[in-house]
Amino acid sequence: MTFSKQARLCAWLGATALAYPALAADRPADPAGARAIADFIADYAGKATAPSVKVVSEGSSYLVTLDLGALNATLKPTGFTYDAAELKFRVFQQDDGQWRIETASTPPISGRMTPPNGQGTLEVRVETEKLEQTTLLDPKLGWIASSRGGADKVSLIEHGTGFDEVLDFAKLRFAATTKSDAQGLTTTVSEPMESLNLVMDIDRKGADPANAAAKPVHVSAKGEGGAVDIALKGFQPGPLAEGWRFFAAHPERADYARDFAAFRTTVDALLADAFTVDESFRLDKLHIVTESGPVEIEGAAFGAGAVNGGADSGFSEHIAAKSIKLPDGMLPGVYAPLVPTSFDIGFKASGFDLAGAAQEWFANAHLEGDGPPLTKEQQDKVTARLVRSKPIVVDILPSHIVGPSLNLAFEGRVTIDNTQPVGSITIQAPNFDQMAQAIHGLGPKAEQQLVPVIAMAKGLGKPGPDGALIWVCDLGRDKVMKINGLPLGKSPF
Repeated sequence: MTFSKQARLCAWLGATALAYPALAADRPADPAGARAIADFIADYAGKATAPSVKVVSEGSSYLVTLDLGALNATLKPTGFTYDAAELKFRVFQQDDGQWRIETASTPPISGRMTPPNGQGTLEVRVETEKLEQTTLLDPKLGWIASSRGGADKVSLIEHGTGFDEVLDFAKLRFAATTKSDAQGLTTTVSEPMESLNLVMDIDRKGADPANAAAKPVHVSAKGEGGAVDIALKGFQPGPLAEGWRFFAAHPERADYARDFAAFRTTVDALLADAFTVDESFRLDKLHIVTESGPVEIEGAAFGAGAVNGGADSGFSEHIAAKSIKLPDGMLPGVYAPLVPTSFDIGFKASGFDLAGAAQEWFANAHLEGDGPPLTKEQQDKVTARLVRSKPIVVDILPSHIVGPSLNLAFEGRVTIDNTQPVGSITIQAPNFDQMAQAIHGLGPKAEQQLVPVIAMAKGLGKPGPDGALIWVCDLGRDKVMKINGLPLGKSPF
């Protein structure tokens, strides 16, 4: 299971989002309200869905029925298609102007993804038990005001060429809120869960018949106590909403060719809306069954972020585990002292010119016909605008890797100006002698190869607190590499 898959599933639960207390009274349903709902769905799900949408007034609510398969025309560019499935919602118009959406019926949802090359198909099915969800839409915000939901169980079942996977989430909950300030809107989403279970079977021979010797692989894992948190900060809802409407109304490439100027205006507005997105996934305990025995991980965490900053956009990643326990015999005993038992690694990169790359793309793209929209030369120009308009700055955040005889900490900054890297990275080893002794124990061949490296590293290191050794590695504009001020020669970069 990848983090993105976990995040997509949880986001789906929230988007479709225990009942939220209605603090305002509900207005009687009327034809005008029914038309507003139908028009809203057509705007954001695509006009092709209109024939399948039914809106029936019932007292103070509207019962909305939608065939999920009707979304396929809108989703065509993604390569994903839904099977027919009837979704039902109850919609209420409150007297404070907000619209409340409650789940009425959610059947199993299935579909398939066909990659652009047309090779192989991924079949996907989502099943839920006791799903309840409520969302408030605020026309004044032009966005979701709040949302709450949950399910006793959510299952994601996938089948593809040579593999099958079942991922179950238990006691999954969802809560989202939106606040407004001078910078725009901030929406935060919290999705705690009680546990997850993963079973995956990979038939490598089935995936590659030419690989007759390949053996099947079975993977199972169980996680306890986890959460996904998402924050969308400082955004203006108008460009995002308009972008969604535009893409829903243009399912075919020919549609974009016909409305090319409007396409460019929509993308420009999105890129001008400076905002950040941060996602994190944590799992308190993870038990993985392998052929060698169980692998136990505690305090697993993964985070990713993105900054939509026009000419100064960027991204970041962070991965950590507080405790890793491997089964005896999984690795030769001589390696045990140097195998990490915990780590925390992170970085961020900035200086990517998304706005400039988009301008270059629109200045050269041709969407008429079925050929590539850009030539190789034009694509190179787009890439150059993205990464060479200004220096790219990569910050290695304070990080560490720890094992029984391994302890390394590192951080630094590297600036890449027109392919020329310049910067400094600091590495610290609190127990260098213990680590060196463990390397000596790897055997004669490894010792012969690594002992000279260890001796040189010790000679170049400068003493730090508590017996640590420190190496400050610098690379200047003259391309000379230095460690603690001592030149070591020219960099190959």
